[in-house]
Amino acid sequence: MTYLTTVNPGYRGLTPIRNQLGQSISAFFGYQVTGLFQTAEEVAGAPAQDGKGVGRFRYADINKDGKIDDKDRTYLGSPVPKFSGGIGLTLTYKNIDLTAYANGVFGNKIFNASKWFTDFFPSFQGAAISERVKDSWSTSNRGATIPIFETASNFSTNTQANSFYVEDGSYVRLQNVGIGYTLPASVLSKLNITRLRIFASANNLLTITKYEGLDPSVGGNADTQFGIDVGNYPLTKSFNFGVNVGF
Repeated sequence: MTYLTTVNPGYRGLTPIRNQLGQSISAFFGYQVTGLFQTAEEVAGAPAQDGKGVGRFRYADINKDGKIDDKDRTYLGSPVPKFSGGIGLTLTYKNIDLTAYANGVFGNKIFNASKWFTDFFPSFQGAAISERVKDSWSTSNRGATIPIFETASNFSTNTQANSFYVEDGSYVRLQNVGIGYTLPASVLSKLNITRLRIFASANNLLTITKYEGLDPSVGGNADTQFGIDVGNYPLTKSFNFGVNVGF
C-alpha cells in the first residue's frame, strides 16, 4: 500500500483526496475528464464506462485496458502552493500616512466541491443553481464544458470525483489599505490636545483570481480538508473609520 487509507475523506459520495507516497499532502485524486460525449457514435466507440451518454463526462482510460474503473483514477493536482507571500507598504508625506498590505498564493489547485451542489440538477432539485448551467451542453452548444442539465445521477454525471472540480487556486488579495491624517502641532496647541489623528481603512478590498468559487482562500484541516471548497462563506469587505485623540 502506497497511500494512507484513514485520512481520505468523502464529500457527498465524492472521494477527491489521496494522501499518497510521492505526492503532496491531501493531493487531489480522481478521474481525468477528457471532454463531454458529443454524439451517440462517440459514446459507442469509447471504452466501457458506466452511465456514459451524450453530454456526459468522458474519462481518460489511464491504464489503456478498454474500460473505465477505479484503476483509472489518477493524480489531479495539489492544494499546496508553489509560492506564497505578502508585501507591505508604508508612505508618509507631511501629516498624511498611507499603509497597504497585499498577499498572494500561487501554483495551487482547489477542489471546488461546491459545484456538486450548484452545477448538477439531480444533486439538489429545486435548490439554488449556478449561473454556469445556462452554458450546459446541448446539441446547439457542443463546445460546453458543463455537462448536460438532466435528472440522471450516475458514474458519468455527478457521483465521481474528477478534474471538472479542480481549478487554479492562485490569487492576489489587497488585504488592507489605510490612510490617516494627523493634525499639525500648531493646530493642536490651540485645541489644548497633544495628538489628533483621523483615519480610515478597508479590509479585503480586492481579490484577483481565476477561481470560480466564492473565495480562493479555502481553509480546512491540513490533512483531511485542505484545498476543498464545500461552500465556505467568503471573507467580506469591511470599512473602518476612527479618531485617535491624546490629551
